[in-house]
Amino acid sequence: MATKNEIDALVSLLDDPDEIIFNQIKSQLLEIGTDCIPHLEKANFENEYGPVFKSRINGITHEISLSKVLKDHNDWINHPVKLIDGVNQIDQYFFPNITKSYVQNELSKIATDVSEHLYDSMSPIEKVSVINDVLYDIYNFRGDKKNYHSAENSSFGKLLQTKKGNPLTNSILYVEIARLLNLPIMGINLPNHFIVGYLNSKDICYYPNNYKFTKKDVDFYINPFSQGVVLKHEDVEDFIQEINVINNEYYYIPCPYSHITKRILTNLNFSFKKSNNFILKSDLNKITALYH
Repeated sequence: MATKNEIDALVSLLDDPDEIIFNQIKSQLLEIGTDCIPHLEKANFENEYGPVFKSRINGITHEISLSKVLKDHNDWINHPVKLIDGVNQIDQYFFPNITKSYVQNELSKIATDVSEHLYDSMSPIEKVSVINDVLYDIYNFRGDKKNYHSAENSSFGKLLQTKKGNPLTNSILYVEIARLLNLPIMGINLPNHFIVGYLNSKDICYYPNNYKFTKKDVDFYINPFSQGVVLKHEDVEDFIQEINVINNEYYYIPCPYSHITKRILTNLNFSFKKSNNFILKSDLNKITALYH
């Protein structure tokens, strides 16, 4: 493992005009990996080198960060134990200003507030009503209909910060609060509008990626984008007919966690469609390709 002084020494040589030397230094820094990033950022901020130096620093920092997220997210796709872990990996990469600890603390705080009003004797509908009261009346979470396709609406961290998001981020919030409270609520990958379902068995939630679901496993549905409106199976069927999609049992049952994170990336791709940031769009494509 390289020491702090060794990394600083390598970073200081990044302004060398000799491309051969630069490529050797770059290879060493890439091999060291994420430990280099604080040193690269510090040098970029403090040193008064020219644009070549800054460009090289930014390029190496980007390569290290992309390499890490590709490895970590691929590992998660293969072993998706918790939804929030995969969501955070995407969120931290594209919206790095909101920390993972902030997300964890906010979720914990909301779940604690909900738990104070929950009782085992309550029916599932009553428990959902308590969640809705806390999320939408106390915390004032909302579906952002005005800027529906904004990239920030696909950021889970931004949802926690601004209290606004799209159907998917609002549904992820519902699923994560339910997980912390040990309630059987999971994501339903409905076309055009993600929702969640309340299952009739807690045990199912422990094996979401290996369990073979049927419609009978879901007691009812919840639309977090519309302040937790409760829906019946017939309502979901009507929606599918309205949008002219071929009916499929998949639309009525909980989906694997990886289908949720892939949909985040699909939404981001749509949001950035007209962007001139080709590096960002390339990174999105590389992360999305992990699912194929």
